[in-house]
Amino acid sequence: MGCGHVEKKLENSVYVSMMADSLKKKENILEFLYKKTEEQETILKSEDPDLDQFQQTIDEKGMQIAQLDQLDQGFDTLFRMVEKEIQANRENYKEDILEMQGRIRRVSDLGMKIQVLERQNSERLKGFLSKKKGEIREARINGRTASSYYQNMANAHKADQSYYLNEMK
Repeated sequence: MGCGHVEKKLENSVYVSMMADSLKKKENILEFLYKKTEEQETILKSEDPDLDQFQQTIDEKGMQIAQLDQLDQGFDTLFRMVEKEIQANRENYKEDILEMQGRIRRVSDLGMKIQVLERQNSERLKGFLSKKKGEIREARINGRTASSYYQNMANAHKADQSYYLNEMK
């Protein structure tokens, strides 16, 4: 019985260690995502945003977000396995718990900062796209208007088709 208890305690200790490692990886990914979101902000604030560069940052973020989802699922699985043990023997895991709580706070802070910046970037992107649509629509209208104008001008100055000139002949 004693040997099984030691093995279980060691197993739980390994799981707790894996959870702490998972949070550390999550924190690193969120720092990367925040940096990429700042890059997106810089792109969108520029006079003529480079949409290819913007798309590249979206792709880079997408790969990291997929890893983040895997880390979250792994953490949840590990937590369910050790939750009772940790609650029953909090003293044994005090340092690990404090470290994880600190990381969870940093992860939450980073998540909030990313959300705020993402919202601002979303508004910037909407504004940029709206402006571009307006420019394209205006160019089309101006192009159509100019084309119609030149066509009308050309038709108006054909002497043999003029009503007044034909009446005067």
